[in-house]
Amino acid sequence: MSFPPYKSGYSPKIELKSKKCIDTVLRPLTDHVTIKINGSLTSEDVFRTVVSMSINRNSVHSVTTQYKNVACETSLRYHLKKLNMEELIKSNEKILLQELIKTLKTGKCYEFAADYTNDPYYGKKDSSNEKYVIGGQAKKSTNSFYSYVSLYIINKNERFTISVLPVEKDKTKVEYLSHLIGLIKKLNFNIKILCLDREFYSIDVFKFLQSNQVPHIVPVVKKGERIKQILKGNKARSEQYVMGNSKKKILLDIVIDVKYLKGKRKKGDVKILVLSFLESNGLQKRSVRFTEEDLLLNLHTG
Repeated sequence: MSFPPYKSGYSPKIELKSKKCIDTVLRPLTDHVTIKINGSLTSEDVFRTVVSMSINRNSVHSVTTQYKNVACETSLRYHLKKLNMEELIKSNEKILLQELIKTLKTGKCYEFAADYTNDPYYGKKDSSNEKYVIGGQAKKSTNSFYSYVSLYIINKNERFTISVLPVEKDKTKVEYLSHLIGLIKKLNFNIKILCLDREFYSIDVFKFLQSNQVPHIVPVVKKGERIKQILKGNKARSEQYVMGNSKKKILLDIVIDVKYLKGKRKKGDVKILVLSFLESNGLQKRSVRFTEEDLLLNLHTG
């Protein structure tokens, strides 16, 4: 096989085709999720239709131009309703890890991240979804949401999803974190650092992480006069802050990192604020940079 001559600064274009994505997703689904099918279709046909619609962002009718055996709209709804949420929850980690696990090493320290996502919901509540429709602060003209907790692993500057759990009304964030950390231990991985978004900013979460010696980073929520006073200034530094209410308190280490944008934004300097628990794994110094949109943008430890 011949290759184009090397040129300084040349990087060949790598294009990921939708078929490759579909085939990659399809195998774990068919291996771990079953649907009883009526008629000539197979569960693979149903999954391929759904995955293709998702990846290509198109309709059922568009999928028929790519594949022969495609479920129609009515058949698709009918068969997808047969899926059991509890079984999907139990299978989700097997599905997501089936191919990924081959590239990871047991016993190794990895960086992890957990997100808490609220998707606006405008439909009705019934017996099939009532425990998954979560109330919250109004957003996009609704205060009802489907919420999810996701766990990611960072390996060689790449981020992979290893678990996605739907949030139930009666379960706490600590319960979900406990499950995710249990999963990490079950897979025989070690936690170099666990990055959490602002949704996890609570006394109960910090108590759980500290008691389990989990090194973590969480963006600061600017509430209360004391925390606002601590955050004044434009120098990188560390502080201690007692977070609490009338019933409980906890001592937190706050690391304040300042990134100078040199006029790239009208506001000038941008302060990067985090909470850290640095005693585990011998991590004593940390420089953390992230944007509000992506906590994992640049994570440097040393």
